[in-house]
Amino acid sequence: MGAAGPSIREVALRALYQFETEGLFVRDALSDLFKQVAFDGRNRSLATELVYGTVRWRKRLDWVLDQLIRRGADSLTPWIRNILRLGVYQLMMMDQVPDAAATDEAVKLAKRYGHKGTVGLTNAVLRSVIRQRRQLQHPIQTGDAIKDMSLMHSYPEWIVQRWIARYGHQQAVALLEAGNRTPPVVIRVNMQKISTEKLTDLLTLDGVQVAACHRFKDYLTIRNTGDIKLLSGYTEGLFQVQDESSGLAVRLLDPQPGETIIDVCSAPGGKTTYISHLQQDQGRIIACDFAPKRLRRVRAHCQRLQLENVSVIAMDGCRPGLNIQADRVLVDAPCSGMGTIARRADLRWRRQPEDIPAVQRVQKALLDSSAYLVKTGGTLVYSTCSIETEENEDVLEYFCKRHSEFEVEKPADWPSELSDVMDTQGIVRTLPSRHGIDGSFAVRLRKTG
Repeated sequence: MGAAGPSIREVALRALYQFETEGLFVRDALSDLFKQVAFDGRNRSLATELVYGTVRWRKRLDWVLDQLIRRGADSLTPWIRNILRLGVYQLMMMDQVPDAAATDEAVKLAKRYGHKGTVGLTNAVLRSVIRQRRQLQHPIQTGDAIKDMSLMHSYPEWIVQRWIARYGHQQAVALLEAGNRTPPVVIRVNMQKISTEKLTDLLTLDGVQVAACHRFKDYLTIRNTGDIKLLSGYTEGLFQVQDESSGLAVRLLDPQPGETIIDVCSAPGGKTTYISHLQQDQGRIIACDFAPKRLRRVRAHCQRLQLENVSVIAMDGCRPGLNIQADRVLVDAPCSGMGTIARRADLRWRRQPEDIPAVQRVQKALLDSSAYLVKTGGTLVYSTCSIETEENEDVLEYFCKRHSEFEVEKPADWPSELSDVMDTQGIVRTLPSRHGIDGSFAVRLRKTG
């Protein structure tokens, strides 16, 4: 990377290159690169914004490049293409970056990763963006409405079509826009160790912007964090990173002290640890997952939070093999993750239409197998971080037809501050565009016989 170490934009470029050519998740690419550089929290945050923003807006950025390069963006090497994407993103999407800084840094990178011709091209293209910025930001009109929305909002056309069919044009646009907003980091306070007020004061001293979450008294949103693991209180187990939407499934489960609870798909452990906190660390939790590697994260979180009532077991949830029945069972099933597009910048480019029926088969198998883990009178909660009907309502309908011993149960004591996410049947649904949190689905079923 050079004796002086790479610049922020070079680290961002390398992450983009690894994402495009090696298929790395952008989060993993950045994590690996950060281990090789001595960036402070501010520089890490800028590098992260550059990478996530450029990936999120990739289709729109490539359209801009196609207007300015005779042979189009695809004619460029991955290095030069991503240098230009980075430059265009800064010029068009980041008001705080001076035009000269974005252009000059891109030219420096082009000198290193290209040749004389591509250096000139990089300079010329970015200067054209500066001159034509206003026109390039006008609505795109190709004559194809789906294509126009896909280009303007930077999504695959199949997602645009799917959401229009499901939600209608207006709500689909709202979802597309919500997926392009950078969400805050949300943390759950370990109320057994510290109050939200004291943790707020502690994090504020670190220079973190802290705000309360209006749905949950034990959740906070934080900004300007840098590396979460370096924040005061993380190592001591004072908080856990977890979106509010994930907490809804646990609230619906309603774990009580002394109960036996099985978390069938527990990794990475956020819901497992919340269950333990709501049980006040009293009772028994069996945290399962198929992959032993993923279970290491569950163990690590439990150890950091000093939880003593969690047993971690490697188990295929489709063939559980547990000789035990629990008071409550949570199936937070593997899913397409379509409710978390804002948080996972590369997800929209990784997902394909065929992924949804494929994951639905797994979800059905998990629910079928988990039915036998619930004792009579016990409860089963099924949840996903998807907003797709096939993974949510269709799976619920399938399960209820096959298992007449279960019925959907609406909680009698559901908190009023959470009323906006629950329908008349008792099903919890969240949309990023409507509720300002990740998209999700959760339903509670009671085993009656």
